[in-house]
Amino acid sequence: MKKIEHYRPAFIEFTTESNEVPKFLGEKKFESSDEAHKFINEHFVASSTKFQAERKMDQYEIDKIREEYQEELEEILPQYKGELKEAERILAEAKASKNAAQEAVNACLNKIQTLSIEAQEGVTEMNLDQAFTYEFVYNGKRFYYTIMDKKIQLCGVRDIPMYEADDLISSSERNAKSFEQMKEVVNG
Repeated sequence: MKKIEHYRPAFIEFTTESNEVPKFLGEKKFESSDEAHKFINEHFVASSTKFQAERKMDQYEIDKIREEYQEELEEILPQYKGELKEAERILAEAKASKNAAQEAVNACLNKIQTLSIEAQEGVTEMNLDQAFTYEFVYNGKRFYYTIMDKKIQLCGVRDIPMYEADDLISSSERNAKSFEQMKEVVNG
């Protein structure tokens, strides 16, 4: 899929779900990103990190993908099919031409199938700014939160490999206390 230059949906919704930590940190929408940074620093041990999360596409992005595969289906595929038919007619003297056309058709069909699946799933990756994205260690996992739209949102979860687990125990203990306090506030 071609990325839409300089486009950001009005509402960002990440695909990450976890029953271990809240989807959002804090009880309200923050007034500024500085407020959100302050909140994280006061309650958690977390480091700023670069992270690529998956988010749901909005209707505009899905429509753009459909336009792209529609163009492939209606304009480019028929052209390659025509080339394939011509290559088969003169196969005896143009075997190499037939193989090239067949590969072009297969590549086009694969692209159409890939774009169609991508549009149906409605999910794309989003590179998050390191200055607004944090990594928390908790319960044997790394939880990634980012400050987006004046909220601190859960955007990723990764298991911690065994060889790193011992080094991260102290951070995990402080974060466990803060996450438990957050659960008590949210679940009341």
